Amino acid sequence: MKKLVTTLFMLLISLSIFSLESDNLKGSIAILTSNVGEMEVSMTKNKKGDWVLKSHLDGGRIVQRKEEEVFRMEQNQIKPLSYSFYQKIFFKKASSSAVFDWDNKNTIYKEGREESSVALTEQTLGPSTSQLQLRFDFKKLDLENLPEEMVYDVFSRGEVKSRTYKISGTENIKTQMGEFLSYKVERVFPKESQRAQEFWLAPELDFAIIRILDINGRKTSFEVQSFKILD
Repeated sequence: MKKLVTTLFMLLISLSIFSLESDNLKGSIAILTSNVGEMEVSMTKNKKGDWVLKSHLDGGRIVQRKEEEVFRMEQNQIKPLSYSFYQKIFFKKASSSAVFDWDNKNTIYKEGREESSVALTEQTLGPSTSQLQLRFDFKKLDLENLPEEMVYDVFSRGEVKSRTYKISGTENIKTQMGEFLSYKVERVFPKESQRAQEFWLAPELDFAIIRILDINGRKTSFEVQSFKILD
């Protein structure tokens, strides 16, 4: 259960809606269903004019999970500003947070009671915004001539690591919202790993991720139930 919750829901944040120009980002709210509970995902602006991605998984007494990342846009590139995470599975709790200092190009983060820092690359993304940047970049691609892979630097659990996504063509995906032509994307794991993650982006829904399949000892599927673009 812990691996399922901590690895999958970073992907779900990317259901936020935006248009091609960074100054025309659009807020949204989405509901997702899975076998571990219902999840609400939203993207809104705060009083400072920065964007806030939030998710809340309600799995009753078994699991509760909240995640929030604040970011801004600079020349079509996401710049994470802060991140917070809280999770409770049965009686076991976990929390983490990070503040991104772009002037000094480092991140001060906490994992439980441990505090440390790590250097940032110029285009480091936060735990919740790598798939959002993927969608943003996907919208600018020539869909008739797609690259085989897209690679990003992502801060996660006290490290900045390279994360690769392989584009695997198109499929028609049925959801509770209807059937959509979607682009299948696979996260690339080391050859010795037993992990696998696949997700599908629907151009008709502004390249929102409408389905996720995670294989980590067992198969788990997540599906978008509804979402709404906010004024």
